[in-house]
Amino acid sequence: MTGASWTGWIVGACYLALFFLFSAMAARRMKTPLWLFDTDGQARTSWGFRLGFAVLLVWPLAALPLSGAAIWVGLAGAGAALAMGGQLYMGRSWRIGAAEGKTGALVTGGPFRVSRNPVFVGQILLFWSLVPLAGPVMAGAAVVVTVSAIVQVRIVERVLMSDPAWQGYAARTRRWIGRRA
Repeated sequence: MTGASWTGWIVGACYLALFFLFSAMAARRMKTPLWLFDTDGQARTSWGFRLGFAVLLVWPLAALPLSGAAIWVGLAGAGAALAMGGQLYMGRSWRIGAAEGKTGALVTGGPFRVSRNPVFVGQILLFWSLVPLAGPVMAGAAVVVTVSAIVQVRIVERVLMSDPAWQGYAARTRRWIGRRA
């Protein structure tokens, strides 16, 4: 495995370690579970993320050599930073999954000013950036994580759509990237 492949793997592994650490810290601070995937048919997206995260940790270490690998590692780092930054910015509103009455305060600042889902955008960028370094299995994981994110966003939006504040936010801010005029 090349140095760039190892670096890409380290970026992904560090992201996952921080994801689980900060999730545990937030749950302890809020004295409530953050993992809400067991509600409202979210089992498939839950397993999609689990599978993607597992592949991120155990991808075949015989990565494909690629010139310009530093670009892919940089993009993976940017994705991990965006995802983790979004999660940290959510503070007490950080949840994993969605359930009526358990959503926390609506977060519209920071990275959420340009995307309603910066955590998922970052995760998707992280996984797809590692495909050239890790090969076909990571491509499969990237597809699964992308589909899981798309489905999960729709579930979260169904939970939030009755909130007038969220309706205004959704009218101003695109689901994935960009503000509306």
